Amino acid sequence: MITSRGKIFIMPTNPKSSVKPSASKLGVPIFHRRRRDWTDDQKLIEQIIQSIKTNPTLYDTQSKHCKIFLEQAQEIVSSGYQDNADVMLFATWIRENLVKLSNKHGNYDLRIHAIDLPLDLKNLLVNRENKLTRNGLNRTSLSLSTLFPDPKLRGFALERIQVLHRGDIIEYLNSLVSRERDSLLGYSATIMDLIHICEHKLKLRGIEILTNFSTDECDIWVPSLRLGIEIRNSWNEDSQAELINILKTTNSRLHANFLALVCPDDLSDLAFHALREIERNELVDNLSIIRAGDFGKYLDKIIESQLPALTKC
Repeated sequence: MITSRGKIFIMPTNPKSSVKPSASKLGVPIFHRRRRDWTDDQKLIEQIIQSIKTNPTLYDTQSKHCKIFLEQAQEIVSSGYQDNADVMLFATWIRENLVKLSNKHGNYDLRIHAIDLPLDLKNLLVNRENKLTRNGLNRTSLSLSTLFPDPKLRGFALERIQVLHRGDIIEYLNSLVSRERDSLLGYSATIMDLIHICEHKLKLRGIEILTNFSTDECDIWVPSLRLGIEIRNSWNEDSQAELINILKTTNSRLHANFLALVCPDDLSDLAFHALREIERNELVDNLSIIRAGDFGKYLDKIIESQLPALTKC
C-alpha cells in the first residue's frame, strides 16, 4: 500500500491461506463434481479421453489395456451423449474416481494424476446399471435394457429413476402405471387424455376403433357401431360453426348412426349447457353431448340397442 509520505509497504500474505487451496481456486470445473445435464457428461468424458491420449507418462496408450478402454469409451459415446444411459453411467464412474483423487492428493490435476482404468469398461457399466436398478427386481430375468431397448429411452428412464426414485426401478414403474391409470380414469383431462379415456372404455368392451386426426372428421370412428366420437375439452362460441361442420361431415361421409361429443367431467356447467344447445336444437342428426364419466354408460346403451338387430342376423 502507499502511505501519505509516498512510501510503499507490501502487506504480508497469510501463509495459511496458500497451504491448501480449495478446488474452486484451482479452477476445477463444476462438471467434474456434479451433473446438471447431459452436456456436463459430454465435457467430462471428452476431457478424460483427451487426457489419456495426451499424457504418455501417465497412460501407456500402446498397451492392450489402454487401447481396449479407449475403444470401449468411443463405442459408448458413438450413439450420442443425450439420453444415453451408458454415457451417464460412464460419467458417474469418472466423477467417483475424481473424488478418490481429491481425497488422496488433497486436490488433483489430470496432467499429473491418473485414474485407474478398468479392464472391461462395458462390463463395469453393466454391473453398475444392475446395482442402481436392482431393488426388488430379479436381475437374472429382467434388466433395464430389457425393459427399455431404445438407448435414448433407457437413458431418460435411468435419469428419472435416479433423480426421483433413488434407483428403485419398481417404484418408478409403479409411478408410471399410476399416472397412466389416473390419466385414463381421472376427472380432468387434456384432449389426448380424453381420447385415451374413450379408447380405454371402448377396448374394455372389446370394440375395435379407428383413430382419426383429420381436421374435418371426428377424432375416433367405431366401425362396428357406426359411431363417431369428437373430443372437446373447452367451449368457445366462435368455434361452433367449425364443430358443427365436423359433425355433419362425419355424418354424411361415414354414414354414422351415432355421434358423441365427449367433454371433461370438470367442464363448467355453463360451457356444458352451451354445448348441449347444439343437441337440443337438433342442428346435427344422431348427436349426443356427454361428459367423459358417462361415456361408458352411453356405449352400453348403444350396444344394448344393437342386440335385437344382431340377434336377427
